[in-house]
Amino acid sequence: MEQLSRLARNDMSIWNKVLVGLIAVMLLPLFYFSAVALKTHQYWRSVANKIEDRLEQLPEEIESLRYGGPGVEEGEHLNAVRIRLHEYLVNRGRIWRNAKFQGGEGGEYRVAVEVPDPHGITLNKTLYVFEQAPEGERGYFLGEFKVNAVVDKDPLITLVPTMQWMSPKAKERLESGQGSWTLCEVMPKDMQLAFEGMTEEEMRQLLPASVVDEYLAHGKDGAQRKLRDYFVLLKELDRQRAVLVEEQEAAKRHEAYMWAAANDAKDKQLKFRSDERASLMAELDRMKVERDASLARRQAVDEELAKVEAKIVQLMADNRATAEEMAKIQAELIRQVERRAEVVAH
Repeated sequence: MEQLSRLARNDMSIWNKVLVGLIAVMLLPLFYFSAVALKTHQYWRSVANKIEDRLEQLPEEIESLRYGGPGVEEGEHLNAVRIRLHEYLVNRGRIWRNAKFQGGEGGEYRVAVEVPDPHGITLNKTLYVFEQAPEGERGYFLGEFKVNAVVDKDPLITLVPTMQWMSPKAKERLESGQGSWTLCEVMPKDMQLAFEGMTEEEMRQLLPASVVDEYLAHGKDGAQRKLRDYFVLLKELDRQRAVLVEEQEAAKRHEAYMWAAANDAKDKQLKFRSDERASLMAELDRMKVERDASLARRQAVDEELAKVEAKIVQLMADNRATAEEMAKIQAELIRQVERRAEVVAH
């Protein structure tokens, strides 16, 4: 019995040692995770304290942002920004984006305006249509249009151009059916606000090279860019285009008249000259006949003249011979007279 109790005490001692060892091993992770938990608690407590301090400051900052105060620039508080935004939206009018061209003929263009639904566009409303370009790229003004047809609860509307002249490029873009359109209730106004915060590179990419330097110079050394009234400029441009197109058409008509007159004059002149040439050729033939007759007559006259001249020469020779004979006779008569006179004298 004593041996059994001794063995039992030895076995209990071993298990106690094992238990103590296991407890010692488990204490290390326990201490580690306790330290981590304490550190985490301290961290989040410090964060919570900062948030509590921040929450105490927020009402004052919110009031400053709403109505102005320390740390907020003049005119940059929420109410002022809301007022500026309201003014901007009022001046801008309504805008319908992502309108899709659905075809058209006879100068009418069907457009689907799906957002908002309903779109709220009414009959005879004037809209300014732009080609909708990707962000940062240039768009294209397609023209001023009037709403010619609207159907309730239908996104499809019909537009007709009101400008007197449309460039071939704008017409091609209108009828291509590619991309989307932006419909504006009011012609966008030229505002300095639209370009605030843009870098020089962004402005050079967005604006034409002919005017970008003017925009970049705004605000430098007191320079102020003159704002443009695009509605007036486009109307004047449309008027000038219409005048130029009419002048071009008139020039084409005058050119056609000129060529018609020139061709008519050319045909008449050609006929006149042809008739004149035929008349002159007939006259030439007649003159040739008369010339030949004249030459024949001259030849006959020359022959007759030669005969007459020969007779004259013969007559002159005969006359000279007769004269010599008569001279001899006269000389003989004179000698006879002188002889008779001498005879009588003696």
